[in-house]
Amino acid sequence: MVGAAVAGTADYADTDDEPRMVATVHATLMVIALVIYLISLALRLSAPTGDRTVVIALSIMAYLIVAGAAWVGGEVVYGFGNMVNRHAWRFGNKSSWTKLDVTDIPENTPTAAKAGAQSLVVVRQGSTVYAMHSVCAHAGGPLADGKIVDGCIECPWHYSRFELTTGYRKQGPTTFDQPYYDVRAAADGAGWEVRRVIPGQAEPQTGGQQVSA
Repeated sequence: MVGAAVAGTADYADTDDEPRMVATVHATLMVIALVIYLISLALRLSAPTGDRTVVIALSIMAYLIVAGAAWVGGEVVYGFGNMVNRHAWRFGNKSSWTKLDVTDIPENTPTAAKAGAQSLVVVRQGSTVYAMHSVCAHAGGPLADGKIVDGCIECPWHYSRFELTTGYRKQGPTTFDQPYYDVRAAADGAGWEVRRVIPGQAEPQTGGQQVSA
């Protein structure tokens, strides 16, 4: 329980809003269960041959609290997706060219865009356009509200950084890369099209493209 608390504290430090409240309930229940277990242990050690009714009852009570706390902790992870890859189940194993809904991208400024059902952030540097998913893989922060730092886009929530040219993580607390997209001029000559880069695919794809529209 102490080892789990150390790992949980590291996650808790970067948890906000409703997930933080639920995580607080989880942590509180676990501490209460630990205290009850320690009391049960102390009673067992102080009277090893005495009546076991109280210590067994305390152990059962602590176990039930741990079970309840585990359910609450599961809600934090599986309900809110806290501290897991926000994109783990978002995509399939195929991608195709999709039209962006923007035709003007300011220089070196994160800009929100849509490509079908996906929300993207796009950045133009000169004639080169980069695109990645706008939801931060770490905690769901809006990368379109972030800023460009040392060739990376920095999340405004916890300051994770992702490389513009690849989507690779360059600074934590994220432990995941960001879904990245190829960019090309739209077939109709107006705006841009994007295609998600699938890691490990046989067909080579490149990142930002020198495009014009």
